Amino acid sequence: MAPPPPPPGRVARKSVVEEEFQRARALEGQGREREALLLYRKVMEEVPSARLGFKAAFRAAGIYWKRGYGEKALELLHRVVEEVGSRDPLYHDSCLLMAKILYRQGREEEARAYLEKVNPALVSPQEYEALERALIPPPTPKEAVAPRKKYKVLLFLEESPLLKGEQIQVERGVKLALEGTGVEVEEVSSPQELDSLEGAFLGVVGPLLVRQLSPVLDWAMTRELPVVTPFPVAPGLTAKYPHLFRTSLPLDQEASFMAGFLRRELKVKELALFYPDTPYGRVMSRLLSQEFQQVGGEVSLLRSYPSDTKDFSSYAAELEEWERAGVLPQALYVPDSWRRVVLLVPQLVYHNVKGISLAGSALWDDPRLVREGGGYVEYAVFPDTFTPNSPYLPVLEFYYRFKLAFGVDPTPLAAQAYDAARALLARIGKEGKLMPLDEVSFLGVTGMTGFTPQGDPTRMPFLLVVEGGAIRQMN
Repeated sequence: MAPPPPPPGRVARKSVVEEEFQRARALEGQGREREALLLYRKVMEEVPSARLGFKAAFRAAGIYWKRGYGEKALELLHRVVEEVGSRDPLYHDSCLLMAKILYRQGREEEARAYLEKVNPALVSPQEYEALERALIPPPTPKEAVAPRKKYKVLLFLEESPLLKGEQIQVERGVKLALEGTGVEVEEVSSPQELDSLEGAFLGVVGPLLVRQLSPVLDWAMTRELPVVTPFPVAPGLTAKYPHLFRTSLPLDQEASFMAGFLRRELKVKELALFYPDTPYGRVMSRLLSQEFQQVGGEVSLLRSYPSDTKDFSSYAAELEEWERAGVLPQALYVPDSWRRVVLLVPQLVYHNVKGISLAGSALWDDPRLVREGGGYVEYAVFPDTFTPNSPYLPVLEFYYRFKLAFGVDPTPLAAQAYDAARALLARIGKEGKLMPLDEVSFLGVTGMTGFTPQGDPTRMPFLLVVEGGAIRQMN
């Protein structure tokens, strides 16, 4: 005789909750995390002691962490770990996520304790190994310590009080990249020091100032050495000098990337472009306009403004007039510093300019854009070469190592310097023979995989968005 079926109400209730959980997963996959979080919380309330409720708590914790609510995420994960038991894979996923969050908060000992509870066979091996390397660095194999030939990398950081912060980031990125490789970093600050250098060099990282490029390039060319600068340089400069390479994002690549995203992904047909009357602003406005027209768009409103502008009310008022006339462009692109952006966007709200997407250049990528711009910059998009919030595994490992070594988050400039040094290191072939830099292939933390013959990086820029009070990677 067959056992009696369970009560109909319980079957229906379970089915409804499972459907809610699956719908939340689908919303999360579409990037609609706020809606997903509401559903996860609903599942947690309806079946608080069931495994489905714990799964919902784990997913909700991941969303909380992405949005900057680390303590709330830890609270949910602690509950999961206490309840499900170590035989459940969910236990190990939760311990791993707790270790990652604790590490980001600088609580290394607690992070290490949770990582030790994780069974590596039951979690993502890449994430586990990246975190393990950061928290429990393995000893460097002897064969990796000393290359067949003792090489050096020249780090040229000129004396400049204005660039002190940037110089520190570059220095840290280079030293971290070459740590444990046996390649020595030799640092100089003036061209007069170059002629006294001795030894076998892989190349030069730097300089940061354009006026120092000429003496550094002259020195490098006589020795057939590549010069890799992590700092932005003018378009076409690397093609002019065969020994010059860069790891920063070329302006023409950035413009092409953003034009394609605005037209193809956001479906923008007409674009408004406000730009500062500076060399950078004029170049970016020209490049973006050309690229946007090539992909079938139209720049229907083009305005420049003085570089020291603080009052953007007249520019916002003009957009308001366009909106009243029913011809408002779908997006506004501003290639300027975040400092100008946080002055502009409140004026758009004040003048009731609605329905226009905000887009900018890599100069927008700064945490202060979010802190000072608040809700005015929510859903703004812009590109860059690096973000600490990236799920990209090489970035994750780089972030952990940098934070552990120096106690601060790396900046895009630090990541570009790191890739510059790693590119020079990749010149050493299997038998110690040095390869031309434009023939090396490596996986950089800025998304680059090598260089073009013209000295530009080959990469897909990271597309960043302001969402939930944080800058996140979209692609």
